[in-house]
Amino acid sequence: MADFPSFLKPVVNQGYSFGGANNLISTEVQGGNPLQRKRFKTGTVPFQIAIVGGRNEKFAFTDWYYGKINGGADKFNMNLDSGRGIEPHVCQIEPGSINWGGEGDPRWIVTFVIIAESTPVQFSDGSFYDLYEEYGDDLSGLLDALAEFTLEHLPAVF
Repeated sequence: MADFPSFLKPVVNQGYSFGGANNLISTEVQGGNPLQRKRFKTGTVPFQIAIVGGRNEKFAFTDWYYGKINGGADKFNMNLDSGRGIEPHVCQIEPGSINWGGEGDPRWIVTFVIIAESTPVQFSDGSFYDLYEEYGDDLSGLLDALAEFTLEHLPAVF
């Protein structure tokens, strides 16, 4: 499986977003809100990506897109932030979503939607939420102290 080009970094201050997993089923009911449930424990997650680069990056990205991932038909690995910092995801570019721009400009802009397979945050049981609800902004200090204690007092495993 190919990796997303390491020389390209998505613009994260504009045009970068992700949505919720599309694994819910909704059933209309008479006289109330629809009933919802999960179809699966996890689901795919859409990310809106924007990339800006120069002429050489455009040529290299185009070559990667058509040559390495078969015009978007093949999956690839990409580091994305889905809520818990940057982590690797298995992705695919949504068909028909890629838009090339920047013609006549020394920069080029490409936007597309990536569909990422299950994201790590989907496996959460809500325990971080519970801790944050209890400790708020003091949670960082608590976690740092716990890490320091663990490193100092527990025997090395390796």
